Amino acid sequence: MTKSLDLEGIEALWVLELISTDELPELAMQVMAQGLESKSLVELAGCSPSESDDIRRLFNQSLREITGKRRMLKTDALRRYAKQISTSILATDVSPFDGAKLIWRATLKAGVQGFHELDGFIYAASEMEDRPKEKGFFEKAIQEEAKRWSERD
Repeated sequence: MTKSLDLEGIEALWVLELISTDELPELAMQVMAQGLESKSLVELAGCSPSESDDIRRLFNQSLREITGKRRMLKTDALRRYAKQISTSILATDVSPFDGAKLIWRATLKAGVQGFHELDGFIYAASEMEDRPKEKGFFEKAIQEEAKRWSERD
């Protein structure tokens, strides 16, 4: 699976702790190569991986400068990540089972109590592990859930 190079997708991965601090300067360069730029983003692109405090500060500042929004909530990050993984499932870049497991792990890691919007993926992945003879049924269920998520705004 390739990481999305749009700033919102990168922010979702950051909020969910699915990318590390030392990956951000390279991602900043890639985002700038696509035409997005801010003072902090330029500084971030020039950071070395050892400058982790500066990287965190500059990334958060870049987000504020470019989007003008507050930090993304974990629930919004999970929704964004689910849409990203769903697109990868439908493009066959990742198998339905592996994609559902990625979403399941991200949900567990986020630790958001009472968030059940991604339970369809979690249930299907869990049941597929327990009922391998019904793999086709659960793959189809994951693909249908992925289609629903990929069409969300």
